[in-house]
Amino acid sequence: MPSLLDRLLGDDSTEEGIDLQQREDDAHEALRNRITPETYGIDDCAVTGVAVVNEGPDEEPITVPIARFSLGEDVESPDYDLVWELAGEAIRAMHPAFDGVFVRHYDVQFTFAGDGLFEAEECRRIAVTPELAERLVTETGWGVAEFKSAMLAADDIDDHVAPVAWGECVDYSRNQNAAVVTGSAAAMAGASAAGASCAGAGGAGGC
Repeated sequence: MPSLLDRLLGDDSTEEGIDLQQREDDAHEALRNRITPETYGIDDCAVTGVAVVNEGPDEEPITVPIARFSLGEDVESPDYDLVWELAGEAIRAMHPAFDGVFVRHYDVQFTFAGDGLFEAEECRRIAVTPELAERLVTETGWGVAEFKSAMLAADDIDDHVAPVAWGECVDYSRNQNAAVVTGSAAAMAGASAAGASCAGAGGAGGC
């Protein structure tokens, strides 16, 4: 009996298979085309994984694309204006790449007070619903300020349900009903499937 992940994703020979690794790689390339770490004063950024969290009514994978930013080893209190700007760029990179995929929400994660994407002490996330992502990407005159205001207004302080304006990171690999697909970005960073969705420092980052 194939696993849920194998059954949902299929392979190159199946019509129903969805190549989430390719989608992730496309989103990562788009993000790196939009963000130069040196320009923004951050250490690194990547689209690091796609969590498959459930199965849709037509047996399609329900996903959470994950982008991650390392704000810097010496950063203890993030610049929130920068955080929202980076979150907007991440959504603009991920949303087109996952067109046609059932997305539950987009996770944009930020590590700081430690080294790199996966070894920092702190990890926080902004979780964006597909509806708000769509508005940011397609609606004229709807920029980062409008995106931030809408997220703050819609956040009900429940860190588990999007939208989440600034909550604790989630380690999807620890959920027995979920799996994390990693593409070349996570592989190049030397990350495991668990590392792609949670800081390597374990629970210290709120994971």
